[in-house]
This record gives sequence, structure tokens and C-alpha cells, in this order.
Amino acid sequence: ANMSHELRTPLNAILGFTQLMQRDSSLTIEEEQQYLNIVSRSGEHLLNLINGVLEMSKIEAGRATLHENSFDIYQMLDSLKDMLKLGATSKGLQLMFKRSDEVPQYVKTDEGKLRQV
Repeated sequence: ANMSHELRTPLNAILGFTQLMQRDSSLTIEEEQQYLNIVSRSGEHLLNLINGVLEMSKIEAGRATLHENSFDIYQMLDSLKDMLKLGATSKGLQLMFKRSDEVPQYVKTDEGKLRQV
């Protein structure tokens, strides 16, 4: 059930923003670009989730690998916020993200595995 939710979240963002763009002819070019960026990031996130499922089969087979790199965790959180925003708004919920000053902007870890959390 949890994996189903994880896969549906980015897929709902992709479908929601593309449907919004199809229905609303009054969108500005800037709004369209913003929505396309969210769709792109959501697609990348969905691909990463699918890759994660495949990686789990490697873990179960004892062939797991860790791909550490330094990346901007603030950018990752902004991306997740944008993906979740449409679903929250459609349910009448307010989505709030708050960053602690103690969290470094750049971290070194396996970004894909962190996104799975």
C-alpha cells in the first residue's frame, strides 16, 4: 500500500498539471513553464521510485550498491513541495514546509535512496 502511494504521488502531479494546462487557456507562458518544470521533476521522481523498486530486488539478492554524491537538499525539498502542492490544494489543505537553519544545504548521500524515504 505504501509503494502504491509513493508511485501515485508523482503520477498525480504529472496528470494534474498536464490536465490543468489542457483546460486553462488563460495560463501565462511563465505559469506554463512552471507547470512543465513540476511535471518534469515529477516524472524524474517517478522514474527514481521505479528504479528504487528494482534496487530493492538487488538488495534482496545481496547485490545492493550505494551511490553517494553531494547534492542540494533544499532544491530536493522544494521539488517535493511542488509535487505535493496540487494534491493538498485540491483537498483544501495548506501545505507548509519549514527548514531548520541547522540543516546544511548540501549533503553527501545517495539522493535516490533518500527520496524513497
